[in-house]
Amino acid sequence: MPRYENVGFVSTATIWGIEALPVTVEVSVGNGLPGFHIIGLPDLAVREATRRVRQAIKASGYQLKNALVVVNLAPSSLRKAGSGFDLPIALAYLIATKQLDQSLVDDYLCVGELSLDGTVRAVSGQLAYEKLAFQTKKGLLTGQSIGGVFIDHDDQAGGIAKKQACVSRLADMHEARFYPPNTIEASQTGYHLDFADIAGNDLAKRALQIAAAGGHGLMMVGPPGSGKSMMAKRLPSILPLLDMAKRRDSALIHSVAGLPYEHILAGERPFRSPHHGASQAGMIGGGSPIMPGEIALAHNGVLFLDELPEFGSSTLQLLRQPIEMGYITLARAAGSVVFPTDFMLIAAANPCPCGYLGDDLHNCSCTPAQISRYANRVGGPLIDRFNMIVDVNRSAAADVLATGQGTSSADLRIGVEKARGFAAWRQEREASKSAGLICPETAQPSNEAAILASCQLSTKSQSFLEMASDRYQLSGRGIISTLSVARTIADMEEKASVGQVHLMEAIEYRPRDKK
Repeated sequence: MPRYENVGFVSTATIWGIEALPVTVEVSVGNGLPGFHIIGLPDLAVREATRRVRQAIKASGYQLKNALVVVNLAPSSLRKAGSGFDLPIALAYLIATKQLDQSLVDDYLCVGELSLDGTVRAVSGQLAYEKLAFQTKKGLLTGQSIGGVFIDHDDQAGGIAKKQACVSRLADMHEARFYPPNTIEASQTGYHLDFADIAGNDLAKRALQIAAAGGHGLMMVGPPGSGKSMMAKRLPSILPLLDMAKRRDSALIHSVAGLPYEHILAGERPFRSPHHGASQAGMIGGGSPIMPGEIALAHNGVLFLDELPEFGSSTLQLLRQPIEMGYITLARAAGSVVFPTDFMLIAAANPCPCGYLGDDLHNCSCTPAQISRYANRVGGPLIDRFNMIVDVNRSAAADVLATGQGTSSADLRIGVEKARGFAAWRQEREASKSAGLICPETAQPSNEAAILASCQLSTKSQSFLEMASDRYQLSGRGIISTLSVARTIADMEEKASVGQVHLMEAIEYRPRDKK
């Protein structure tokens, strides 16, 4: 850092989307009309830092001079947001007034909010700041938080990442009294909901197992009280744990949103279940500053939409592109933000407004017109994004009384892991044959061609699929979806080729109105 008389420099950052962008805090203390001014496109939270910083400096035993203080946040063209600028502004002021040495913070990216008594708090986006510190070969100085996620502890890495340090009070900076960040162990958390709590509903459990094995979208349709929501909430218990790269990605998004992420760092997959009254910005992201929505928070996990027809039609239609692409781009005047959205879509719905259409124990009171309007709320294009749709019936009294004795999550997980393991082996074996499946526009494998090739359909199986396609009026997307589900079913049996029996079961999970 350059050295100037009565000027302090501290490195910090601001959050844009799910990234931390570098910012330099420059504080000049000199002659002029006394005041504390912040320039460089600060938002309201940053402008309010003047009051917090002044009071925290006095409460921490430092001197507050009656002088002209100018705080510049560079680059000036980047909008700054959040309360994380409190600590770097205070440190830059103390350096400019010779109360701290510049070398104390040269190797750190500093982020933190100050209390009026000088206590340093961690702010949202800690993992984004840590990632930036890792990339810029700096340490991270912040309030007490969970850290070490992006730190490379291998000494042979050439010192790429420096240590992360935490400070509890501004007064501790005088003696450089730092503390290590909190850490999380995988054994500290665990998913406690189990499919054993639900007796019966074997068909729905089978469908959820197939969906988990292949990452397929699934809709459950049934009357109220049939157990749709209970089963959906237990889906993460049969999914494989996240690997370290995906843990970092998902935890980063939750960190930026200010949500707990300890369970994600322990390997659990995110499970998001927004209410049907959620706004468009709440679902896809938005606001000022732009924050991730539910579909981004579900990245690498499960997005569960309960009472699907009750969601706003326009909100549901916004999900189509993120489901297909695996990401969403939000364009704003200040720039574009990209959020990853690779999630499993699970939905639950009643068959009609009263919920009892097809129920053996209750009569449906809805008219055909009401049933049609209710079904059309979701829309055919979104329904077509569900690879599987299964009917969930009300459990018998004997099954309810047998609660706790159903098929457990551990049993279902065995089939999921078996299918995924076989699929990985199969794809590795077929990798040498995939050269002809490259799309020239994107240089990426063509999904449809890859699925068709992986099924290895016999002439008999292909004829059966053509007949079923004509009978059930399957669209091109529907045919590929059916093949994808059939391929997963075959993987669960460790079969190299997809047979007629696999196709038959996959067709049973096609949308109701296609049968």
